[in-house]
Amino acid sequence: MTDTRTDSLSYGDIVSIYIDEKRNFVIRLVRGGILGTDKGFIKHDHIIGKSFGETVYTSRGAKAYILPPILIDKLRLLKRTTQVIYPKDLSFMIYLSGIRPGSRVLEAGVGTGFLTISLANFVGPNGKVYGFDLNKKRIRILGEAIEILGYKDRVVLKVGDVRKPLDLRGLDAVFLDIPDPWNALQTIYEVLKPGFPVIIYVPTVNQLEKTVIALREHGGFLSVHAYELLLREYDVSKGATRPQTLMIGHTGYIVYARKVFCEK
Repeated sequence: MTDTRTDSLSYGDIVSIYIDEKRNFVIRLVRGGILGTDKGFIKHDHIIGKSFGETVYTSRGAKAYILPPILIDKLRLLKRTTQVIYPKDLSFMIYLSGIRPGSRVLEAGVGTGFLTISLANFVGPNGKVYGFDLNKKRIRILGEAIEILGYKDRVVLKVGDVRKPLDLRGLDAVFLDIPDPWNALQTIYEVLKPGFPVIIYVPTVNQLEKTVIALREHGGFLSVHAYELLLREYDVSKGATRPQTLMIGHTGYIVYARKVFCEK
């Protein structure tokens, strides 16, 4: 087997510590830090100098793997302050948006920040995410996490109401996760580039219906679609492969539309 180890880890690095499927942690390495688990603790100092792919042992002898944190790992660092948008929905929303490195996007209702972090990951160092929320505490908590994850230069967080005019123009996509998105349609229309999409997340059928009808009646949006995604994982073993008993069913509805010039 070829040795593919890279540079050794140092204080300030973010790592994923994998013991098993139920014990998968993401930490930032600090001097004197300790990761405590029911399988024993791991001193951060014992990880320093190691490389991704190597192992470390807890105080009780459990083996733990040191892995590079990918996007879904980074989301575990976020302190949940609201109901989150699940990765199954996040991935489809980002796919629909067509964003890429360098894109400038608006997100309203940042909440815990699952979508914010995901957007920051995809717009890259030359892109920008403008995140709005009415709650100052949520903005502060998310801002701290964004700095830890190294996305500070990509994200601008503001306490503000997107149902009122904003000083933004020419954006590549808009994402809304607010209770009444139909009241923000004129703002969306003003900030988006012509032809570019808005993606709206709502948890109930009533909100879905009202949002879709409002988009159709506005006159400045076309290709309005509504989606729901279900995710089912499988238990795989020889001769006994079957769907898991539990699955992630309904989490929310996704509404998609694209801006066009209003007909006079």
